[in-house]
Amino acid sequence: MKYVPFFLLALLIGSACSPSAQPEVAVVPQPARLEVKKGAFKLSSSTQLIVSDEGHFGNEVTFLQSTLEEMLGSELSSTEGPNQIELIYSAELSQPESYQMEITEDKISLKAGDAQGIFYAIETLRQLMPADLEGEKYATEIPIPLLAISDQPSIAWRGMHLDVSRHFFSMDYLHRYVDLLALYKMNKLHLHLTDDQGWRLEIKKYPRLTEESAWRTFNNQDSVCIEKAKEDPRFNLEPKHLRERNGVTEYGGFYTQEEMRELVEYAQSRHIEIIPEIDMPGHMMAAIKVYPELACTGSAGWGKVFSTPLCPGNEKVYEFVEGVLIEVMDIFPSKYIHIGADEVEKSTWEESKACQDLMVAEGMKNVEELQSYFVNRVTDFIKSKGKEVIVWDDAIHPGVDSSLYVMYWRNWAGGVQNRVAKNGNPMIYTPGNPMYFSRLDAQMYPIYHFEFFGNHYPEDKKYLAYGLQACVWTETVPSEALADAIIFPKLLALSERAWSPREVHNWDGFKERLQSQLLRLDQLGVKYSYEVTKELMTFLQVDTVNQQIGVVLESELVKPTIYYTTDGTEPTTESNLYTGEFYVSGSAEVKAAIFENGQAKEPILSRKVDYHKAIGKKVTYQTPWNTAYPAGDAGSFTDGLRGGKENGDGKWQGFTNHIDVTVDMGKVQELHSFSASFLQNIGPGIFIPDSVIVSVSIDGENFQPVLQLANDIPRDQKGLIFKDFAGSLENTQARYVQVRAINGRRAFIFTDELVIN
Repeated sequence: MKYVPFFLLALLIGSACSPSAQPEVAVVPQPARLEVKKGAFKLSSSTQLIVSDEGHFGNEVTFLQSTLEEMLGSELSSTEGPNQIELIYSAELSQPESYQMEITEDKISLKAGDAQGIFYAIETLRQLMPADLEGEKYATEIPIPLLAISDQPSIAWRGMHLDVSRHFFSMDYLHRYVDLLALYKMNKLHLHLTDDQGWRLEIKKYPRLTEESAWRTFNNQDSVCIEKAKEDPRFNLEPKHLRERNGVTEYGGFYTQEEMRELVEYAQSRHIEIIPEIDMPGHMMAAIKVYPELACTGSAGWGKVFSTPLCPGNEKVYEFVEGVLIEVMDIFPSKYIHIGADEVEKSTWEESKACQDLMVAEGMKNVEELQSYFVNRVTDFIKSKGKEVIVWDDAIHPGVDSSLYVMYWRNWAGGVQNRVAKNGNPMIYTPGNPMYFSRLDAQMYPIYHFEFFGNHYPEDKKYLAYGLQACVWTETVPSEALADAIIFPKLLALSERAWSPREVHNWDGFKERLQSQLLRLDQLGVKYSYEVTKELMTFLQVDTVNQQIGVVLESELVKPTIYYTTDGTEPTTESNLYTGEFYVSGSAEVKAAIFENGQAKEPILSRKVDYHKAIGKKVTYQTPWNTAYPAGDAGSFTDGLRGGKENGDGKWQGFTNHIDVTVDMGKVQELHSFSASFLQNIGPGIFIPDSVIVSVSIDGENFQPVLQLANDIPRDQKGLIFKDFAGSLENTQARYVQVRAINGRRAFIFTDELVIN
């Protein structure tokens, strides 16, 4: 749907079209229960609209009429016709946002117990109509499949985020964003309104925030975009957000309070709650530039890592914060106010007399407690106004209020999720991988299959999982076209993961339904990016009963033709045709590829698979892993799950010291061989160890070295490099195997499995 306020809806003038008489069912997200029947309901402007809503669905009736007017060329009739659509209020449908739909040859019944539910029923009905009617065409008659649906969301918070601070987005774009979120049953829009790079919301008490801090000369992020634009015009800064001032080009923009109120009202009509974020005490450079007294140093600047924050020892800071938040809360009726509290540079606090005096007065031991003091004080103010507070997970330090809603994003940092759970905070899951939408080529599979809880998450804390959200950070997203390309169609995978119950999730079915949705997005003018990679994904299932490993190959393509080998040779059409999970006993090098017209397509998958004698055996760590990369904790090296091409994929265990572990094989036995894989990627500081030393023992106390392997990969060799350290254990009789990997640079080293046979 185009952005058209209800009071301005007019007849869409277009050319009539004749959609296929064979309607399809390609709804996203997949309904909880769906029964498709043979035949079709024939919708036309003669169809009678009956409203039995007891006064609950006024806006939704208007929305239905406007939607059908754009598709039929006129509204539905109020007089008796050949068939009917009826909107029914039913108090029996008590679950929020739920609805029922039944379509017979002569009647469409949409039933719900609240306005949200009937709205989602209408959006489902809309998706049952031909995609080409979303454009400027209309039809005199529309066939709609006969079916029955009973549907409700599985997750209450289904969110999308947009950072409008780093780069700015127009009101027209935000309205269309709201429309698209609503179409796919998302119900939260998190707007990141302020950051170091720009202040985007008018605050009347502090006019300089938008008069001056909404604009900037080109920064380093703009420079990156300008360089990328030489190859891809979507990285161009949009001219509508540029201005000339005193002979200098500036980038920026802001939303007036009147504009934002209208957007909020529009979003409410689509049952989307807009959550504002005013990031504090860090990420406040835009404010500090014009009000420098807010910083402990009296000026904007950078600390060791992040920008200089607000000064929590200065009472005028709280006057400023409360003045801003009073206006924010007046604009946004949302239950929630997001205050960020992430990535706070605390070095200036350590040097500030005001902060040190406050810490002494309050009995605080360190600046982490000072951050908690700031967060709790601002939280108390917001809650006094009847609102709830959201923070990023960085804010969870000792003493932080357990009622705060926490956006858990640092899934790359070990223990964060469990620490938040231990504090008792409700969590909205926004994990950086895969829920930060930032790459054009990011895959949908991990979004669709996202799991909330890690291996050791406490069972009695699972109730704290409150929502699921993806984020769009715009440091290098300067245009609406590029934002579209990054968000879509990944949003649809998120939509189905968040709405549909797990028992109806079907990856292959989703990929097929997606094809119809892409046609709909085309008609809606969405500049999505769907350059589907031919890369295969591998999933391993360890079968300890039959002592084998099941191998599953997945792709973003619909029903690809895949051939594979298990002996390390290149696959051809004479190789094994992949028809589903296959099994490997012992060790194998699986190679596989998608084939088109008899030719293998790059990239060719190569994956080691090993069912070895150490699988399931106990591993004792003489040195600990780095908590940011725990993989599967103490069982990682003997779980049979080899890592992929990313050190953060949950299979590679990371160390910043030497690796020193001992594997208990359970009994004395003859040991023949050892191997372990390591990776190098010097950009983020990951290196292959200098050497690997393997020693064996019968009693676990007296060890004899039997294998020493040296690294031959240069430390300055760039790119992603994998190396196997492998050799003979000389048929030695032993029970214990000690493995030491020497970390010569004291950087990161990663390995995934200790293969012992």
